[in-house]
Amino acid sequence: MSRIRRTVEQIRAAAILAGLLALVALAVAAMIGAHSSTSSAPRPAATATVTPDKGQDATVNAYNAGWRAGVAALNNGAAQTPPDAMRADSSPEGAAWADGWVDGQADALGDDNRDGTVDESESGWDCRTMGNRVCGPAGRPGSDVAAVLARS
Repeated sequence: MSRIRRTVEQIRAAAILAGLLALVALAVAAMIGAHSSTSSAPRPAATATVTPDKGQDATVNAYNAGWRAGVAALNNGAAQTPPDAMRADSSPEGAAWADGWVDGQADALGDDNRDGTVDESESGWDCRTMGNRVCGPAGRPGSDVAAVLARS
């Protein structure tokens, strides 16, 4: 066997091995992606309690009260609700209560960046009920679209 032919066969074998290793790496990445996208339903909101610095007791108490009121008013809904009764005063306590309301509802919904929408990268995202409702990696081309259309 000539030296050139032996070199070509070695290159071909190395290319096949590299292709198989790339395929294994893609399969592992797909399994990891499927596992992370099929997480359980949104987690319940953790209890948030702000502790006051010296002289801020009234503001902190108003924030905590607004947070609890916002979570209670959400009542397991899927979207933020406006406060039933905003405080009419323009004091720091009134603003703290309104901030607490918004933060409490965002925490309960899993809206981590507080923009009013639970995005796919946030803790409140549930792939079974939001977006295209297809969890995990897509199968062959077009199969994810067929699954969505079948549910419509």
